[in-house]
Amino acid sequence: MIALLDGMPLVSLPDGRSTTFDKRWITASIMSAAEQAGHHRWWLAEHIAESVSVYLHRDFEATSVEIPNLTEAVLHVLDSLGFHDVAMHFRLPDPPVSLSLTELAREAGDGYELAFFGLLGERLQRAASSRAARLEIHDLSGCVRLMGRRRSVQGLREEIVGFIRQHGQVAGESRLGEPLEIQLS
Repeated sequence: MIALLDGMPLVSLPDGRSTTFDKRWITASIMSAAEQAGHHRWWLAEHIAESVSVYLHRDFEATSVEIPNLTEAVLHVLDSLGFHDVAMHFRLPDPPVSLSLTELAREAGDGYELAFFGLLGERLQRAASSRAARLEIHDLSGCVRLMGRRRSVQGLREEIVGFIRQHGQVAGESRLGEPLEIQLS
């Protein structure tokens, strides 16, 4: 038998991949729907996401949940609480895509910068072609430390951030529907 992390089922994505459940993703989607329905800074979003999380942890028996089933669970909670206006606007995009710059630098190997920027551009494009509304890029400091042995750390940091801004904006604008939100840390 396989034990799931925190007893939570995995989320099955439409492309066949699976990812871990992240309550922040559900909360952000509920907040977006509440904003569209006219509820600004809606404090109930976190509580509704928590109730869905508790349901998945305690009562959901399968080891994975598909996005339509997860959407249905959120809609059920919203409707049962009388927030039909929020439910009408609720849409659950794919979970945020997470990208580690340090792992990307390691994958680039001895090709370092040239290979690194090629891989980064490819991953930005892949994220833009997904249904995810958010891309979380992390480990900038670790990446710069790993790659910065050959040149100025500050210059490399600025080049990476500039590349992400330029290519991320182009990739995000090429999407159908909502733009891609990119968070860099």
